[in-house]
Amino acid sequence: MMSDQVPLRLPLLLDGATGTEFIKAGMPAGVCVEQWAARHPDIVRQVCTGYANAGSDIVYAPTFLANAGNLKNYGLEHEVQELNAAIVGIVKEALADRPVKIAGDMSTTGLMCEPFGDTEFSELIRIYTEQASALALAGVDLLVIETMSSLCECRAAVLAARQTGLPILLTMTVDTEGRTMWGDDVLAAMIVLQDLGISAFGLNCSEGPEDMVPIFERIAPYAKVPLIAKPNAGEPPLSPVQFSDKCARLLRRGVAIVGGCCGTDPDYIAALRHMLDGFDIEKVHVQPADYDILAAARDVYYLDGDLEYSRPITCQMDMADEILEISHETCDVLLVHLDTPDDGYQFSLNAHMIDMPVAFESESLEALENALLHYNGKALIASTSCELEREDLEALAARYGAIVL
Repeated sequence: MMSDQVPLRLPLLLDGATGTEFIKAGMPAGVCVEQWAARHPDIVRQVCTGYANAGSDIVYAPTFLANAGNLKNYGLEHEVQELNAAIVGIVKEALADRPVKIAGDMSTTGLMCEPFGDTEFSELIRIYTEQASALALAGVDLLVIETMSSLCECRAAVLAARQTGLPILLTMTVDTEGRTMWGDDVLAAMIVLQDLGISAFGLNCSEGPEDMVPIFERIAPYAKVPLIAKPNAGEPPLSPVQFSDKCARLLRRGVAIVGGCCGTDPDYIAALRHMLDGFDIEKVHVQPADYDILAAARDVYYLDGDLEYSRPITCQMDMADEILEISHETCDVLLVHLDTPDDGYQFSLNAHMIDMPVAFESESLEALENALLHYNGKALIASTSCELEREDLEALAARYGAIVL
């Protein structure tokens, strides 16, 4: 079971492509897709009922880029509530008499977060909170965060979406090596995100199903949540039967939720439905990975219980020299000392220079919380010389997927 709020048993079938279906129906290039969808309810109804008829358990409402960051490109940044409500309303009406769950769809803002861009992390959370709240108010059953290529944006979207209390599915798009366009490793991203409260994690678009196999072989032993595969139709495109056969290989490697992305249509989803109905997921067993402590940022760090911390470093706007010095030391973990809440923000502007696990120490829960909020990784909290209550530290760590040592 995914959640009490979405009482569906695994394996689950998602829908197929939306954008390519809209193009087939006459959507011109260069328009705001979400505004176009809101103005063409008949086509939205046709696409979503096509997938429901093909056997989808979950259908995505096409609210993909209906966030203020993207809508600003069209002068529509003040219509987030209106567009999300309109599109979800069309889908709900179309599927009202069908046993199908409706997902509110969220994706990238198109903004670049500090220190590589001008957007503060808190602003990303605000933008995603606005859309997630609009989708929840419109009555979706769950939220889907998809086609993500930045762990930073993923974290912002999840922190925002979980405020709704709805189940969250998240899928990223990566290359054949399992890296996003921003250089984030898919295993590291999963390790970070699955402890932030998502209901399932996986890949969409990226590649055809065949190229996703080695990636899922690598990440499945570390998964604590169900895995999702929503591949594109391949290049050249596979037939629906070929596509479903290759997706069966993904299920045998631990995937439990499947669908289609670019180039797929209701025929592909119908073929997947037929395959899933005859697939015995109870026979799939993935051996869990063996490790002591697992930390992650852009990469994964395997640690044992006998850690050697660096000397504590203090936070400032430019920490390059100190970080460079510690990189030449023989230590396992970078220890960051926090005095004030602003320290965590300052550290986040320098964290991209670090190629080792990070541990925070502080006598202030507020300072620790701000550091964990801004750090794009699975951090450690050093508690051995800390006077804060262990129970408070554990509760804080649970909110951000950190580990208290």
